[in-house]
Amino acid sequence: MYFIGEEEQQAALEVIKSGSLCRYGPEESRVTTFENSITEKFNVEYALATNGGTSSLIVALYAAGIGLGDEVIVSAYTWIATPASVVIANAVPIIAEIDNSLTIDPNDIEAKITPRTKAIIPVHMIGVPSNMEAIKTIAKKHNLMVIEDCAQAIGAGFKGARLGTHGDIGCFSLQQSKIITTGEGGIVITNNEELHDRARMIHDGGNLWGVSKHTSAFFPGMNFRMDEVRGAIASVQLTRLDGFIENMRTRKYKLREAIADIDGIELRKVHDKNGDASTTMVFFLSTPDLARKFGEVMGKYGVPAGPMYTHGNGDKHVYPGWDYILQKKTYHSNGLPYTHPTYGDIQYSDRMCPKTLDYLGRAICIGIGHEMSDETIDKVANAIRSTAKDTL
Repeated sequence: MYFIGEEEQQAALEVIKSGSLCRYGPEESRVTTFENSITEKFNVEYALATNGGTSSLIVALYAAGIGLGDEVIVSAYTWIATPASVVIANAVPIIAEIDNSLTIDPNDIEAKITPRTKAIIPVHMIGVPSNMEAIKTIAKKHNLMVIEDCAQAIGAGFKGARLGTHGDIGCFSLQQSKIITTGEGGIVITNNEELHDRARMIHDGGNLWGVSKHTSAFFPGMNFRMDEVRGAIASVQLTRLDGFIENMRTRKYKLREAIADIDGIELRKVHDKNGDASTTMVFFLSTPDLARKFGEVMGKYGVPAGPMYTHGNGDKHVYPGWDYILQKKTYHSNGLPYTHPTYGDIQYSDRMCPKTLDYLGRAICIGIGHEMSDETIDKVANAIRSTAKDTL
């Protein structure tokens, strides 16, 4: 999906020639320029560039004060970095079901809340926004933080506002498989000054590099800074973002319309069509066995496909593949946070979210590229229609 052009190459070369590769060098910082562009594009007060999407989640959790004794509700369908970040913050991830949008099910969020719950991490998976209206209502009712994981949906929106701006903190990834990329990289955004200052300290060894009303709260930090080469590339990539999404959205909905009338398939729910990043198109069959057969026949028509998940395949995007989470493995032999007496006995199993396994087991996903041709769209649509005639 990613695209790197001559402008990105030139921007990176200029930084290398300057010899100023750290954002705190003598040159005007490209990272700061990128952060300023993010605040403008996302209409937020504060943006912080990091060296990765996982780093951004860790920074956000620490900034939010999440720690030992706390629980954070996460989606059963997300890259393993989401629950792992919670454990790294010394809290416990509580795994919740998804619904037919393939994003976290608000009803199961309510069912998983305990007195220890401090935050919800909705994940806007493969381009589609979570139901942020329902999630914010739940968070307000229970006084919970909302940390949006927008790793796979940068630039997408919900009800007219960009994803990442609906919760308390928004986290993004610029890893190479994402909509825009610096190879590795991330962003943290917020409208809360204290959260931003805490995030700055966490990501930069405890430093604030300036006057702040929150300086009395100094504490040790880490080093999750973005370097100048990535800052330069990110600034160019950001100018391409809206064009990429517009192109993908046009292509996705042309494909959706071409197969919408096929009996026996169900299109993935999209909470806000106008906010869809449109990186994928997903449809469901009635059973996992039929989905497997459907994918096999699609391959005969030149479009390889198959169910999004088969139990036991080890996919780290689906909770049964989170081995060290389900086994409650941590870096230290003391087993914290799981062994802390606050929690009692946290139970995980690879069958604990059956709705999630059912949806993903019946789902077929088609990737949408920003340069996808009309001929490719027609080929995919014809393969789906032909397969439906053969199998449904």
